[in-house]
Amino acid sequence: MKSVHIEVLEHLFEQNFNKKPQLVVPIKGSGSSRLYFRLKHNDTSCIGTFNSDVKENDTFFYLSEHLERVGLPVPNILAKSSCRQYYLQTDLGQTSLFDLLVAPDVSTETQSILNQTIKQLVLFNVAGFDELNKDMLYPVKNFDRKSVMWDLYYFKYCLLKPSGISFDESKLESAFDFLADIVLECDLRFLQYRDFQSRNVMVYQGKPYFIDYQGARIGPGLYDLASFLFQARANFDEATRNNLFDLYIDELGRIRSVNASHLREIFPYMALLRVLQTLGAYGFRGLVERKGHFIKSLPLALNNSISLLQTLNNNRLGYVEQLVNMLIEIYSFNTNLSDVLTVNIYSFSLKNGYPPVHPEHGGGFVFDCRFLPNPGRFDEYKSLTGIDDLVIKFLLGYDVVIQFMEKVKSIVDVAVFDYISRNFKHLSVSFGCTGGQHRSVFCAEQLAEHLRKIPSIAVTINHLEIDKS
Repeated sequence: MKSVHIEVLEHLFEQNFNKKPQLVVPIKGSGSSRLYFRLKHNDTSCIGTFNSDVKENDTFFYLSEHLERVGLPVPNILAKSSCRQYYLQTDLGQTSLFDLLVAPDVSTETQSILNQTIKQLVLFNVAGFDELNKDMLYPVKNFDRKSVMWDLYYFKYCLLKPSGISFDESKLESAFDFLADIVLECDLRFLQYRDFQSRNVMVYQGKPYFIDYQGARIGPGLYDLASFLFQARANFDEATRNNLFDLYIDELGRIRSVNASHLREIFPYMALLRVLQTLGAYGFRGLVERKGHFIKSLPLALNNSISLLQTLNNNRLGYVEQLVNMLIEIYSFNTNLSDVLTVNIYSFSLKNGYPPVHPEHGGGFVFDCRFLPNPGRFDEYKSLTGIDDLVIKFLLGYDVVIQFMEKVKSIVDVAVFDYISRNFKHLSVSFGCTGGQHRSVFCAEQLAEHLRKIPSIAVTINHLEIDKS
């Protein structure tokens, strides 16, 4: 039996394109509760979305139309359900700007796309602000003092406290108040993207397109620039940051009168605010939710924050610098992305060959899941994967599945703790089945959930068949 979400999206697809989709594939989402699917019929493809927050959807619909009207590269809304919880949008492919930036060599073409992205950000900030219906913004309309303090409290409650650091509330609040006063001196007459990072820029037919801007609000454009330039995993060097900052200021000066020297003076404070907020996000995802790949990003973001604090060299922020240095000591084991044990988990189809072996070692496990009950033999599960609740419930209904996973966890745990004690850096665990869609995906997800409860390791997961669909 198909999920209700897939049935509704298939109906929307048929209404919009006058043909039924031949394939519906779940897409791994971000940190939100939205569900994404790729629906295809031959060369016709679109992205289907379910989101129960109707007000957020209405904001996304409005902003998509508004931004397209002023010339911004955003997806088209192709169809909406009557309840406004489901919608179809343009399929912009599977390559993000982040994917290009973390490649071994950044090509001349990637550099050109990077420059285009910064120019389009200026248009988003300025043209997006013009003739904007502010009442359509949700859940927050303005970047104000409350917004600033929310960002800073994220750092305080989701990183400092879970890390076990004792701190003086009064001193920290004083530093936060000072930082808030500075950043709110900015020109606030912009449409602020809010989460502008390279993962939210899709590269389609050689051009950048913006996605996930439903949290936009009125506020300083510099916040977006800081979000982009100081994204930890993008890891821009100082020269690149300076060049892109200059490009933003020059482009902004073409369409609005600006005080460039004031923007340069205030930018490091804005960047510090954003980096502290990001540290809080990594703390929540990594230390609270136990998702290891977020812990891996902590050292890069901590290095960004200490670099900014040292550049500012402001006594009013001295206490923040002390606390950041304490965090760096705690997470010094992870000053490099290769300094902790990373467990790479794969699901794959045995018909299409085995997953890649990490170049630094040949260690790990490959488990054949073909003896387990196969949901793919039943029509109601064929269009689903091992990530879907219906498939999970099907497999957990068999004792053999539960027994198999318990033994796998025990075997892998022995290797993990041995690798940690011997300072090894990489361990691979792969699950194969016939099609690489159901049993192997389920097993990979179950093991990942288990391993993420172990502190001080990183866990990555790659579904080779799903990801290439």
